[in-house]
Amino acid sequence: MRYLIKFSKEDSIKFISHLDLMRTIQKIIRRADLPVEYSKGFNPHMSLSLAQPLSVGMSSKGEYMDLVLVEELNEEFIKEKLNESAPMTIRIIEVTKVIQLTEKKVPPSMAIIDRANYSMKLPVEDGKAAEKALTAILEKPSWVTIKKSKKGEREIDIRPLIKEIKYWLKDDYLVMNCTLACGSREHLSPDLLSTYIKNNCEGFNGERFTYIERNELYADKNGNFVPLYKYV
Repeated sequence: MRYLIKFSKEDSIKFISHLDLMRTIQKIIRRADLPVEYSKGFNPHMSLSLAQPLSVGMSSKGEYMDLVLVEELNEEFIKEKLNESAPMTIRIIEVTKVIQLTEKKVPPSMAIIDRANYSMKLPVEDGKAAEKALTAILEKPSWVTIKKSKKGEREIDIRPLIKEIKYWLKDDYLVMNCTLACGSREHLSPDLLSTYIKNNCEGFNGERFTYIERNELYADKNGNFVPLYKYV
């Protein structure tokens, strides 16, 4: 039986790598003594996968993993056992049983993601100037920048990948809440977005750390974007 599990990654562990996070989650599952399914072969591993790896330096209130158990258990029981075994820096928020209603297999969570919502705090030197510059640049239909990947560098237009954005000044930060394209079909990392804004708008402080937290991951369900746990 497959379960979709939503969890948080607190600010204090935002600098651990994806590999270290996976190892920590595996330890939590082993401590919880859940009947996990393992792969066959000489080097069996847990039937476990994360929906969308989070970049180092980011925290999250909306991470997801797929976990397969060899027997069906109550969702609240699984949540309780995992939280009892987890450090305070990782909290299990929601456990949802993945029910297959038709012969067609429900795709893994990483294959259904379309959007992600983030909270961001960009440091400013002149708040009013930064807010004015961002308002002006948002009127432009195209934001062309260089995207670096393992395959090299290429030019992309990131403006169409910003699905929704709200922003306001608070202390010496410009705070943003933004929904971005996310997943295998089209993708915009919040790192690339914040770098573009700081490089193309006056008033921002490019030397200080930008705080980024992922709030939720969404999938397209009959034309409506819903949190992953509501999709399955």
